[in-house]
Amino acid sequence: MPDQQQPLAAARTRDLAVLCRELRLAGEGPRFVRLTGEPWSGKSRLLRQLAATAHKEGWTVASGRMPRVGRTRPFEVVADALDDHLARADGTLFERLGEARTRALAPVLPALATLPGAGEEPDPGAAVRALRVLLGLLGERGTLFVLDDVHRAGPEVLDLLDHLVRHPPAGAVLTVFAHRSVPGGRHLAAVPYDAPGVRHLALGPLPPADARALLPPGTPPLAAELVLRDAAGVPGLLHALARGAAPGPSFHATAELATGVPPVLAPDSIDLHTLSSLGWRCACAAALLGDPFTAAALAHTAGVPPELALAGLDELHGEGLVRPDGAAGTRFRFARPAVRALVHHASGAGWRSAALGRALDALRAGAGTPAGPPPAPQDEDAGLAAARRTLAAHLEHAAGIGLEDVRALALSAREGLYTRPARSAAALRRVMATGPVPVEVRLLLNKALALSGRLEEAVRGYEETGPRSHEDRLPGGRTDTAVWQARVLRWSGRHVQARLVLDGDGGLPPGGPAADAERAALALEAGAVAGAGADPGAARAAAEQALRTAPADDPGARAHAYALLAAACAAAGDAEPARAAADAAHALLARTGEPERAAHLEALRWLGAAETGLGEPERAGSHVERGLAAALECGQAHLAGLLALGRAEAALAAGDTEGARARIRLAAALAEQTAVPALAAAAREAEHRTGAHAGGSPDASRLSLLSERERIVTGLVGEGRTNQQIAARLDISVKTVETYMSRIFKKLGMNSRTQVAHVVGLSANIR
Repeated sequence: MPDQQQPLAAARTRDLAVLCRELRLAGEGPRFVRLTGEPWSGKSRLLRQLAATAHKEGWTVASGRMPRVGRTRPFEVVADALDDHLARADGTLFERLGEARTRALAPVLPALATLPGAGEEPDPGAAVRALRVLLGLLGERGTLFVLDDVHRAGPEVLDLLDHLVRHPPAGAVLTVFAHRSVPGGRHLAAVPYDAPGVRHLALGPLPPADARALLPPGTPPLAAELVLRDAAGVPGLLHALARGAAPGPSFHATAELATGVPPVLAPDSIDLHTLSSLGWRCACAAALLGDPFTAAALAHTAGVPPELALAGLDELHGEGLVRPDGAAGTRFRFARPAVRALVHHASGAGWRSAALGRALDALRAGAGTPAGPPPAPQDEDAGLAAARRTLAAHLEHAAGIGLEDVRALALSAREGLYTRPARSAAALRRVMATGPVPVEVRLLLNKALALSGRLEEAVRGYEETGPRSHEDRLPGGRTDTAVWQARVLRWSGRHVQARLVLDGDGGLPPGGPAADAERAALALEAGAVAGAGADPGAARAAAEQALRTAPADDPGARAHAYALLAAACAAAGDAEPARAAADAAHALLARTGEPERAAHLEALRWLGAAETGLGEPERAGSHVERGLAAALECGQAHLAGLLALGRAEAALAAGDTEGARARIRLAAALAEQTAVPALAAAAREAEHRTGAHAGGSPDASRLSLLSERERIVTGLVGEGRTNQQIAARLDISVKTVETYMSRIFKKLGMNSRTQVAHVVGLSANIR
């Protein structure tokens, strides 16, 4: 798409303003700008727009770009910038330049091929000094000298840049050179990043709001979230992925882009024409292997000698497409998982089919599975675990697999349960297709199905495996099965059935912190008992019991219990213990590592509910938005829907109706994706509360901004009850009622009980 049809993000507009300011300052004396950023961050586009601005203001623009990797002429990017100007120049320019300098430039600039000295061996040093003088003479108003993609340039160009920094050209000259930033790379070491007189403009990822503004109008809610997540703020990636955004996109975890057969993200790939043939072949082999990969596996899959594979790997690293994985430097991965997915599908189905066998051989060799019982994840060698994960993603589709392959699939499924549940489910189904399996495999599949949003399949799975699991010989197996079965039933809206499971269903009720936490969650959700709403008292008792029994060395479980306790206390109007529990949950979650946090994302839902109930919607929004981002990242589809609704509640409490509607639309899209009627119904109810489909008085519609507890208090005010009577009715203190009234006045924009009672009456009449 042409530049003029794509709006600049606000961040890039600010970057362009910096460049234009440097241009104007260069009118008073030479300036020097270094422009860096990862691939597709917008460097070249900014340079084109700067050149257009300079041209309009009467500057002479000399702009060049390095071609694809491979053999090039010395000073090729300089020739690309200057040749057209020199071809049109009259003899006056060369007279001012001088015979010796012109002769030094003739061997390196094709436009001077007819001048004396063109056939001589180039003298790079003399050419560098002559180019410095030429730049000062080239433009009457001033010269903008642009060199793009100089990370591919040879040493003579780097010497030129170093010389220009130390000996700036005479006159109005702005020199801008751009290159890709590669951590640990040696690009342009001759020009330090902190060189005096050089303005360094580093293009980072776009802020979320800027990235969202670049989405095409009408992008479906779920597709928009996936594009924003996968593009990671890189404008070129965002435009490529947005072109492929579909109304009903396949929900996937970020990890699914990095291994196995990734989802198709866009109809056409990103621009990689600058790669050499070897670089492209190695990129395709790396994408087929998945992240992470070794140089040896790359060579075998690409079908090239090891020394060529290393050369191709160096090229990919120099282009910023891959990076070392881990401190050892023996494994590599794509810098962005979305780039790996795009390259994978651009490589051609025929080539992938021919190379897949070689890739599997290489992966099996690097993922040898040790004999004996499965080691605990924390005890495994990180490299071996990564290799097994990459192999398992391919084995899901392999025609014939052996015992070691089955073992690799099972280990990978267990490891990725919370971070790529759909991939875990696929791996376990492949294991089950090989023959009879232990009941533990079926139970693990039920968890993976639930986390990936396929709740109905999980419900059926527990109906089949639940009775068998009671004979499970694993410690705590029965309790774990009961907790997960109750959780699946709760998430799917079957609260009465969930209660029966937690009550023991005719047997001994499951115990332990996980069971108590599930009881608290069930009590907090409306409908836990037929015809009744949430039960904060029961939720508080269960959460307190979970907290008493949660292991001290399990911060995730303790954070979850504290979050449930905070939500229960807030729902009961007991602000002080709610505040203390919420702060404790927040502190524990901050100490919890990423893998453990992924297992307790619902804690952020309850923490957000607590903060909303405490009248802190901004804090609530921060917690729940963090949980939503993690759920989307990890592919936990149903939890993402619940967290999106929690974010909508926080936005409503803050008076941000449009923000609430945006998150409700996302929850509705996730409900459609997962086919969970309970989530769809909750999204419709939340949408109704925003007033999106309601008419009547604006004052009446403001009641939707109140929390559930605040609406109860408001209803009692409408009945004419005093604070003392409300306190007695709800079994809370008068001070707590006064706190509720303060929040109600603030949210409704009122200052008297009479106004509140009037709004309650209007609402009743509308209904």
